[in-house]
This record gives sequence, structure tokens and C-alpha cells, in this order.
Amino acid sequence: MKISRGVKWGCIAPVVGVLSLIAILHLIDASMPSAARRALPESATDIQEYYSDSWNGDFVRLIKARLPVGDYEAYAKALNLSTRFDNSKHADIRSMIDISAGDAPAWWDPPQSDSTTYFDHFKGDDYVKTLKYSNGTVYFFIVSW
Repeated sequence: MKISRGVKWGCIAPVVGVLSLIAILHLIDASMPSAARRALPESATDIQEYYSDSWNGDFVRLIKARLPVGDYEAYAKALNLSTRFDNSKHADIRSMIDISAGDAPAWWDPPQSDSTTYFDHFKGDDYVKTLKYSNGTVYFFIVSW
């Protein structure tokens, strides 16, 4: 049986269209500032951001910025972070909260967690989100695996 050209191209055109749309949306998403970056208060300066993702949905986002101490709480609230690290309560997940990004850029140098650290992670979760502050610098880290 011979398949006509119209049938072959009729199947390929929608596939090419969908793949093109996905590529365009990915480029738009990659060129826009992240929600975490947009949430930074106007007083933030020296902003650095890193993002890496993989085909299976894993990703890492790092943001480092200079921020007045008075704006740290507002930034945590804008990121929907309300749980503060307490070593007496969270010692069992400290390694998750202080997890490092293996391919992080050289500028990424967050402090260890302390009582000023906000986080979002529960045992069994496949992500962790942390916000740390040290010497006028804020560090935001989110990873999903």
C-alpha cells in the first residue's frame, strides 16, 4: 500500500508545531527573571543568579544578593518561607538544609544554617528550599531531585 505525501506531512506538521511551541515557551521562561528574583526587595543589589535543570525535572536555583537586614524578613515572606531552623528541632534534617549544589558557580558561598535560616523541607520531600542571611548578603537555594 502506498502512503500519499499529504498523509505523511499531515502527521509531521502538528508534531513540528507542538515541538516549536515547547521550544519557544522554554526560551521565554529562560529569559524571564525567576519568581525568587522578582520577589527580591528593591533594596537588593549585586544580584547573582544561577539555574540548572535536567530533562527529568531536577533543577537547582541559586540567588545571592546584598540586602539590608531590615528587608530579610519581607523577602522570606515573599518566598512563602516561615519555618526557621532550630538545631534542637531540625538536627536530623540539617544535612538537607545545608545541602550543596555540586555544579555551583564560584560565587556561591552560603553560610551554615543558624537561627536566621528559613527553610521548606520535610522528610521524604524531593526538594528543599532555604533562605540564609549573613553579613548583609542573602542566599536563596532551591533544589528538586
